[in-house]
Amino acid sequence: MAESEQDLLTIGELAEQAGVATSALRYYEELGLLEPGERRSGRRYYRRAAVETVGSILFLRDVGFTLAEIGQLRSSSANRPARRALLASKLEELARKAVEISVARDALNHGLDCPAPDILTCPNFIAGVHERLTARVPWTQLQSPPPSGVRT
Repeated sequence: MAESEQDLLTIGELAEQAGVATSALRYYEELGLLEPGERRSGRRYYRRAAVETVGSILFLRDVGFTLAEIGQLRSSSANRPARRALLASKLEELARKAVEISVARDALNHGLDCPAPDILTCPNFIAGVHERLTARVPWTQLQSPPPSGVRT
C-alpha cells in the first residue's frame, strides 16, 4: 500500500532530522541497516520511524559498536541471548581498552614528570621500547592485566 507523501520523508529530510549526511543514509542502506519506505521516480522516501532507526544506529556507534555489529544486533534473526552475547562481548572489549588507556595515561604522565633530560633517553622509556620490540604486541597490552569484574 502506497503511503502519502506527508507520511514519508525524503532522504534530505531524514538526513536533516537525524543530523547525518545523505551519503551516510545511502551507506546504511547499502549495509542493510536502513530501508527506504518506497521509491518514486527514482527518489528514496522513508517512513517517519526511520528517524528513530538512524538514531539507534548513531547511539550504538557512540557506545562503541561497529556498523557490522549493529547489523547483527538489529538483525531479525538475532534473539535475546544472541544480543546479550554481543553486549557482553562489547563490555569486555571496552574493559580491555579502558585498561590500555590507563596504562597509556600512566606512561604519558611519567613522560611529563620524568627526571631524565629527555624522555627519549629515559631508562624506563628505553626499557619499554625494548619490551615492545621483543614481544611484538602493543606495549599497553603488555602492561595490562586481563580485565576482571566485567559483568556478563
